[in-house]
Amino acid sequence: MATATKKKRKKKKQNVLPVVIIASVLVLLLVSILVIYFVGRSRYQGKFLPNTYINGTDVSGKTLQEVETIFVHDDGGQAFTVIKRDGSEVKIPFSSIGFVYDTKQQIDDLFEKQDANAWFTGYMGKAELSFNENSSYDKDLLKAALKSADWGSVKNQDAKIELGDEGYYITEPVQGDEMSYDLLESYLLGQFANGNYKVNAVDSGCYIKPKVQPEDLQKQCDDLNKIWNLKIVYDFDYTTETLTGEELQAMISLPDEKGVIKVDRDKCMKYVEKLAKKYDTFDTKRKFKSTLQGNIIVPRSDDAKYGWWIWQDETCDALVEMLKEGKSVDKVKPIYYNEYGFEYSGVPEARTAKDDIGKTYCEVDLSAQHFWYYEKGKLKYDCPIVSGQTTSMARTTLPGVYKLWNKQTNYRMKDTNADGESWDTTCNYWNNISLCGIGMHDTVRRPAFGGNIYKYDGSHGCINMPLDAAKYVFDNVELGTPVVMYYQTDDSDDSKKDQ
Repeated sequence: MATATKKKRKKKKQNVLPVVIIASVLVLLLVSILVIYFVGRSRYQGKFLPNTYINGTDVSGKTLQEVETIFVHDDGGQAFTVIKRDGSEVKIPFSSIGFVYDTKQQIDDLFEKQDANAWFTGYMGKAELSFNENSSYDKDLLKAALKSADWGSVKNQDAKIELGDEGYYITEPVQGDEMSYDLLESYLLGQFANGNYKVNAVDSGCYIKPKVQPEDLQKQCDDLNKIWNLKIVYDFDYTTETLTGEELQAMISLPDEKGVIKVDRDKCMKYVEKLAKKYDTFDTKRKFKSTLQGNIIVPRSDDAKYGWWIWQDETCDALVEMLKEGKSVDKVKPIYYNEYGFEYSGVPEARTAKDDIGKTYCEVDLSAQHFWYYEKGKLKYDCPIVSGQTTSMARTTLPGVYKLWNKQTNYRMKDTNADGESWDTTCNYWNNISLCGIGMHDTVRRPAFGGNIYKYDGSHGCINMPLDAAKYVFDNVELGTPVVMYYQTDDSDDSKKDQ
């Protein structure tokens, strides 16, 4: 019986052992877990949990300070640096504008959510954390800092049209230091947000460009050069006068939207007046080398109408029209005044800067009562004459340079003068030298010519000639030939030739 009881006890001891072992293992395992937990808890105390990422960056096991070092901006040298267009720099201290980021605060907030007691959860999956970085500054302080900074003092210069030796050209604009502080501010903040503390102001587009660029002036410049290249060449027989360049430019405006050129008639008239003053010879006294007296001065008179007389109104109107056409004219003559179809001009071939009589002319010495005809400087014909009777101004032949206007045969001379004297007779050869009825004609009733006949039995102002002489003039002297008539005076000798 005792033996049986012992066997039972022994068997019971054998059944308890496995339980003890299992319990011991469990206790050991629990202790191990607790040890690992507390070790892990201790390890991640004050740190980010394992497998934790912030904005894609692994921050597992890092302290708050370590993570802040990663994300929080450094001071960038305590100032923003802006490179000006000339390469020099402007520095804006952070402190001057109250510039700060909230990065540290946001990381602190993320860290506050970390629970070291649950450190083991980090091994169960990746924890993706994120934040959006924000910055703040005092806008008024920044604007003030930008405006007070030394950005330079160079002023913008617009592109301009200038006149050179060969016409108009466009100067390049000058980029100055004027800028838009709003554009610069916006650009700086964008760069600062990306951690760029040194930026180039030019890249911001803040510099205000000159208002007028070359392309803005190109059409105007082209139009000006078209006008600049215009030429109106006036022909004065022995020389030309060219209207071009600035002088012409002053007379017209640029073409409008329809391409119409406006012409300033007053300025055109001033130009024509200048031409007239320089080239008109009508109604002027002239130097002349006479046959008997040598060098003399031939005075002007109301009856003598020889020489060039620009018809200013008509010439001006023609100029205005040429300018409106906008085309160059190689050679054009001024319009000379005309009366009754007779043009006030002279012999083109005889025209020079100092003379307009030339070497082919008729000469009448009213004191010597003699006529000469010279052709190309050679005497071709001469004869005595009888001129207007000097006892009355109504009959006296006035001195001056006349012109052979027209010729007729069997011409009836009928008129009444200021003294009330009338006449009605016919000549065979009428050589008209004035527009008031004075001519060189034959007078067959006269038995003699020359001498002092003109003083008591002179004509009514015409030049009476023998028949053959009047016929010679009619047949050989060309229309337009100057007829120089003068009286002998004390100042008409060689000693006073320069007067």
